[in-house]
Amino acid sequence: MTSVEDRLQRLEAEMDRLRPSLHDRLARLGQTTQTAKPAGASSPAPLSAGRVIGAIAAVARHFFGWMGAELPKFLTAFVLLWFGWGIKDSVDLSIKQRQLDLSYAKEMQGLLQKMGEKDAEMTQLHSTAVVLASYGAPALPSLLSELRYSGLRAEAAIAGIRSVALTQPAPVCEALPRALSNRGRQFDWQAQLKVVGVLGENDCTGAVVPLTDYRAAVAAAAKGKSAAFEEIVRELPLSPAEDYPRLLATIDRSLAMLKR
Repeated sequence: MTSVEDRLQRLEAEMDRLRPSLHDRLARLGQTTQTAKPAGASSPAPLSAGRVIGAIAAVARHFFGWMGAELPKFLTAFVLLWFGWGIKDSVDLSIKQRQLDLSYAKEMQGLLQKMGEKDAEMTQLHSTAVVLASYGAPALPSLLSELRYSGLRAEAAIAGIRSVALTQPAPVCEALPRALSNRGRQFDWQAQLKVVGVLGENDCTGAVVPLTDYRAAVAAAAKGKSAAFEEIVRELPLSPAEDYPRLLATIDRSLAMLKR
């Protein structure tokens, strides 16, 4: 039994102990506040807001008076019980989410193995990536990992990311900018080019600053100052005269879409 459940049981026991005393005090309070209506008396005039508030205050004073020393215990038990239930629900939700994540990881492992097959064709890779995308945001780390590979695997991975973005754009917009500033240099510039395009297509306005910083690094590299770009890309373009303008044009297009 967890410590939270032990605490809840102790609180419930304390409430059970206090309940008879509380019921007895409430009953006596009701007896003192009841008054008999005289025979033939006319109906009382409607109460004003001030009289209603005064009556409520009087009842409250009687209630607190009858509660006496038991009131702090009752309030403490109630507050602890309320917080205890909140903590228990939070723990249960966290455990269930963890179990769901583990289940997803096991199911996605087989799909990732299919994407790693040497003779896999584009059709198979694309369909596998789309199935991965059906898991939603939990599939994003796996799909981003596939972007590290060039060629068909990267193409399939970006197709899967686009599929996730159709239903869950927020996690995609949050995750993708990291591929443009990753100090581990896990991605090549072609993968980053695809990421830039997806950010623009999905109105990821929060990516404007990362994209602007990324453009500055690319622009400097195009002018021969590649130190900043080398820190965030696995390999520099092999055809600078063609690749840098292509990359810059894609960045500018996405920025224009996001600032529009």
